[in-house]
Amino acid sequence: MKRAGAGAAFGLLWALASLVAPAHAATASKPKASPAVHDSNRVLVRIGKETVTRADLDRRIADLPEQVRANYSTPDGRKQLLDRVIEERVWLQAATKKGVPERPQVKRQLDQQRRDLLIRTYVSEVMAQNAAPSDSEAHLYYDAHLSDYSLPATVTVRHIQSKTEAEARRVLGWARQPKQDWNKLVQKYSADTLTRATGGLLGTVTREGVFSSLGAQPALADSAFKLGAGKIGGPYKADKGWHVLKVDAVKPESTRPFEQVRSGIMRQLGSQRSQDYYKTQLDVARASVGVKSDSAAIESFLSQKKSARDMFQEAQNASAAPQRIDLYQKLLDEYPNSEVSPQAQFMIGFIYSEELKKYDEAEQAFKKLLKRYPESELAASAQWMVDHMRTEEAPNFINAQADSSRKGAPPKARKGSTGRQ
Repeated sequence: MKRAGAGAAFGLLWALASLVAPAHAATASKPKASPAVHDSNRVLVRIGKETVTRADLDRRIADLPEQVRANYSTPDGRKQLLDRVIEERVWLQAATKKGVPERPQVKRQLDQQRRDLLIRTYVSEVMAQNAAPSDSEAHLYYDAHLSDYSLPATVTVRHIQSKTEAEARRVLGWARQPKQDWNKLVQKYSADTLTRATGGLLGTVTREGVFSSLGAQPALADSAFKLGAGKIGGPYKADKGWHVLKVDAVKPESTRPFEQVRSGIMRQLGSQRSQDYYKTQLDVARASVGVKSDSAAIESFLSQKKSARDMFQEAQNASAAPQRIDLYQKLLDEYPNSEVSPQAQFMIGFIYSEELKKYDEAEQAFKKLLKRYPESELAASAQWMVDHMRTEEAPNFINAQADSSRKGAPPKARKGSTGRQ
């Protein structure tokens, strides 16, 4: 029994080995494959030492607004995006090699953009915690401001316009006859050609009586209100003649229902709540970081006087000639020796001469320039004006006011020019 059992066990092991061995042999005979690169990390383009992968482009697409994202769902769209990314990387590397990121002005702008992004992100998170107003709050606001949602009484009216009272009375008699066709009367007798084709419709007006075709006629509107809906009356005198009126409808004064104004109230309450919430959170943030002010330093900053060039620009921007003269003179009083002082003195003379035609005052201004600033580039022009401004030989100045504001480029006379600008 034992030998038979051992033989049976050996036979079973041999059978199992014969089944497993071929598969094992086949596996062993295959060469080992290299690990597959995940498709999203596959390099599409190399730009210098940088790479662009599919994952880079997928992230770029995911960051786009949903309505724009669809543009890159096609092969052409994805190709355009790839070309764009390559173009960006090329220019970025070129700019970096030239030291653009290290330029002080660029650094300041990058710092500003970083600052704005951080603030915008955090403030958005803070403001997201502000609860929207509820319906009950909107109802309370509505009840407290019912007068804001009142609708005035209106009347919808038609008319037949006549030139004389007698003619209007005849038309009124016909209009009040049973089964009379109002539209036929309008077409046959109304002198108002604008409303004749619409059955004399004047439209819907309030008690102010502003009619589109007749203008403001409050007495006519009041008469229509007194008639009442479905009634015909007249004749009534107005600016353009006599009128027989037919009232289509009268609506009394009412209040707009809450549901019609709910969205507007919610926006208004939400806006006010956001402002209040923002101020509260700003106070909390100020307290948490600590804000200490130096009132004296702040006052000094606020009260610092304008520079000479700022004052010159302010004078140029003024519209009236006397005001410009006053502002130029104020500049000269505060900054008698600035780089723009000769220009300010010249402009005083120029305005007196060319705009106000006050040649004596202009001559005094130009002579002041010659005395105070004899080395100025404007001295020759000032002397020319003194000698010729009362004649027809005054020079054409090339945009004298604008040119005089440019540093190192004062206005100059054109050689050989004649006539006055």
